[in-house]
This record gives sequence, structure tokens and C-alpha cells, in this order.
Amino acid sequence: MNKFQERLKELLEDYNLSRLALANKLSISSTTINGYFNKNYYPTIEIALNIAKFFNCSLDYLFGLTDSLSPLSLKTSNFVNRFNFLIKLKNNSIAKTMKELSMSEYNYYRWKKGQLPKTNKLLDIVKYFNTSLDFILGYGK
Repeated sequence: MNKFQERLKELLEDYNLSRLALANKLSISSTTINGYFNKNYYPTIEIALNIAKFFNCSLDYLFGLTDSLSPLSLKTSNFVNRFNFLIKLKNNSIAKTMKELSMSEYNYYRWKKGQLPKTNKLLDIVKYFNTSLDFILGYGK
């Protein structure tokens, strides 16, 4: 069981909710929720944000990057702006960073157009920069 599964299970127990009840509250299918447990895949960031908002916890807590159950801060900003900021802090180029992340530069240009990386790629980016999901997505300081 990965950290996301563990945290989601704990939150469901803490709130005395079934998977079906959570699916209904988030307006998604129960098959989707069950897939997080049975098929071991991550939710899209949009669904993860809805889960974090529902349980009033940070994305970092939800994905097991911190044990602090702090609420999600809703100060949003552009993902690419935060990504570029972290690249500059590391004194790197976009090309070098993308290569070190084993991603093509094409991904970066899709992000510039407003697409977000898949959840597993976001987790790789967070580890690479030693930052948080909440920060990189603009939901934290």
C-alpha cells in the first residue's frame, strides 16, 4: 500500500466514510476511488485537490510527504512560474532540468499552455527540487 492509499484510508476511517460515500461527495465514480486502492494508481491532480479540500488537508499530507495535517492554502499561482523559479534557484536550464527528470522538453511546453503533469511526474518533480506539492502547485508558501 502506498502512502496515498494509507492516508486516504485513514481519512475515510476518521470521517467514518465509505469509498462510495466519498465518490458521491466528490461527484466521481466509485470505480475511480476503488482504483486508487485496488489498481494502485494515483488520482489526477484535480481530483487530489478536491480530496484535499474535502478533508481540509494539504496535498503533501495526502501523498505522505509530510505528517503535518495542515489545511490546504488556497493561494494559487501558475505551476510553470513556480517550476521556473525552482529551476533558477538550482541554477539550471529548462533543458538540463527536463533531462535530469527524464522528461522531454515537449512536456514543459504543454505545461506552459496550462496542462499539469500527471501525478506521478509531479511527485518526481517535488523530489527533484526537494519541495512540496502544495508549493509547486501554488497552494502553499
